[in-house]
Amino acid sequence: MTIRTVGLGLLLLAPVVALYLAGFGEAAKYVGLGCFLALLLGLLARPVAPFALLLPVLYAAAALTAQSTDGVVALIVAIAAAVGAAASLGLQRGLVALLGAALLGSFEPAQADDVLRRSACMLAGVAYGLLLVTTLLRNVNVAGRAVRRPQAAVGYAALLAVLALVAWFAARVGHLAYAWWLPLAVITVSEPVAARSAWHALLRTAGLLCATLVLVVVVAAVDEPALRGVLLAGLVMASVWQGGRYPTLLALLLTPVLVLLSSLHPPAAAPVASVPEALVAVLSIFAATCLGHFAFWTLRTDVGRAAA
Repeated sequence: MTIRTVGLGLLLLAPVVALYLAGFGEAAKYVGLGCFLALLLGLLARPVAPFALLLPVLYAAAALTAQSTDGVVALIVAIAAAVGAAASLGLQRGLVALLGAALLGSFEPAQADDVLRRSACMLAGVAYGLLLVTTLLRNVNVAGRAVRRPQAAVGYAALLAVLALVAWFAARVGHLAYAWWLPLAVITVSEPVAARSAWHALLRTAGLLCATLVLVVVVAAVDEPALRGVLLAGLVMASVWQGGRYPTLLALLLTPVLVLLSSLHPPAAAPVASVPEALVAVLSIFAATCLGHFAFWTLRTDVGRAAA
């Protein structure tokens, strides 16, 4: 790990730590989320980095419509489909940030003034993240794997939309704390192309989903604030250090990092509040995700290409 990596990690965490120590826990949470999601979008989908300004808008839209199931579900499905369609340009990994903001809002219903305050903090974090992307990280660009045929991109968009919808409902039925992590993890680990073989990609997806579950349970089970801070710093440093070189590692660490950022204080409930119901919900979605992707990879034989 180089000095540059450590410095960048400290710059990412500095506003969160400063606000938290000053007693502004809510501001620290949303500034941190905005910064990290903007950084993710800027590095993995640099051509559309300005879309990061939509992060607080999508969060607010989801939070305000969270009581209306039809409205928030339509929003999440639309964003998930857009993420899948972006696979035609290899930008799907970065646009996951937009889905993450909407999923967070969908499980944090609040009055308009509260949503506006949170969105303003998130916008401040987004501005800070974009500043880092356009200055210190201006020469960093992580290319994604794109699909060759438009029909494949349409099919992938449909797949992600269905999986996001089913996972969102399963998270609610399973009474998960941080219920948004389940649909986010499903979309984050997804790949439109099986790089080697469908079976190898299937094992990769299953392994990432299970590892994500373990990490989320571990970080949510830690009660000591200092230890939670150490975990957050370690995961952020690992993401900055090797995330650009190994996108699979970034896909694994994204969800637990967001769980820690969204709960700077110890959680009031475990990530699997009712173990039998939660396990059924989580494992069912994991199985559906693996089978859906395997079918997609098997039916679509065109290979991917690195995005320019």
